[in-house]
Amino acid sequence: MRTTLGACWTGASLLEQSIFRATQARAQASSPPQPALFEIEKVADGVYAAIAKPVALTNSNAAIFENTDDLLIVDTHSKPSAVIALVSQIRREITLKPVRYIVNSHFHWDHTQGNHGYKRIAPSADIVASEPTRQLLSKLSETRLKASLAEAQKSLENYQQQLAAAKTAEDKAYFGEAVRETNDYLAEMRAFTPELPNITFDSDLILHDRAHDLHLAFRGRGHTAGDVVVFCPQKKAVATGDLLHGFAPFLTDAYPYDWPRTLLHIAEFRFDHVMGGHGGVQHSKDRLYQKCAFIEELTDRVAGLLRNGQTVDQIKGEIRPDQLKSLANGGYGAFLVESLKRYRFLSPAQKAADVLAAAVEGCIDQMAVALQNSN
Repeated sequence: MRTTLGACWTGASLLEQSIFRATQARAQASSPPQPALFEIEKVADGVYAAIAKPVALTNSNAAIFENTDDLLIVDTHSKPSAVIALVSQIRREITLKPVRYIVNSHFHWDHTQGNHGYKRIAPSADIVASEPTRQLLSKLSETRLKASLAEAQKSLENYQQQLAAAKTAEDKAYFGEAVRETNDYLAEMRAFTPELPNITFDSDLILHDRAHDLHLAFRGRGHTAGDVVVFCPQKKAVATGDLLHGFAPFLTDAYPYDWPRTLLHIAEFRFDHVMGGHGGVQHSKDRLYQKCAFIEELTDRVAGLLRNGQTVDQIKGEIRPDQLKSLANGGYGAFLVESLKRYRFLSPAQKAADVLAAAVEGCIDQMAVALQNSN
């Protein structure tokens, strides 16, 4: 890969650094420095997780693999400005090495809309994805962007109403921040142009570096039709996107019957550390098996009730969190609540029981769509 893709390796690195510094200098001259959007956590030597701080328009996490001469970064967040912020933070906290590879774990907006940011500051970098992910981005990214802008506009109006009605200082701060962040997103993304991956693969792509090997793998449909993971065998670390993370599964574009099988294929890699697309770093495979159990149980329950003619609203009344064994076993339900409260932009007034109930109701809504689409 180094020979094929990096003929001008050193020159590209110098060019990228000069462009980045010029961009950074212009930004610093025109406005005060923005607060860090991520908490960067060292997972192993040369492996870091950039954990997204809670914001109104969700950013994905990023996984950072430090090679001998450059970086591979997994996922690009919801907007280019988040990429600029992360790369600036990497320069301050980790290394000045240039970004060489960007991997889109799947096609969703909060993991790919920052692609354009990397092409601005790292024009020689390659964007890598599975072939299904590139096809989905080509087909759906503009439509999904329009939908996200429309949804953001509705959310903005709601936040403005909530801010006007807020009584406590805590609520005023929360809704005020939501209004500011949503306005910023709308202003940035209205003129956005999607950037597609320029390298794709079908099942496996291995990058060999003196520091370590990076194994990009597609093992089947799950959260979407094209989810990939990045596994580093020497560091026993894996970046899993939204196949495995700290939130409840998002199922609208999912394949519920395939997802658990795909996760079990991923479990065959020998890893100790999981850098998911959202939430904190996990240091075992426990949550992988618990997520499998949750998806399997919910799929079975929802599919059965739909076959019996029940509506989605009726199913929500039938399936409560305390009735799902998979949420109790191993404390998976408690884990989800803790993770959501820590890493999602939730109202301070929300109680733990409400957080879990809302997550399960959302899963039921999405599951109904996913089951219909998979038929």
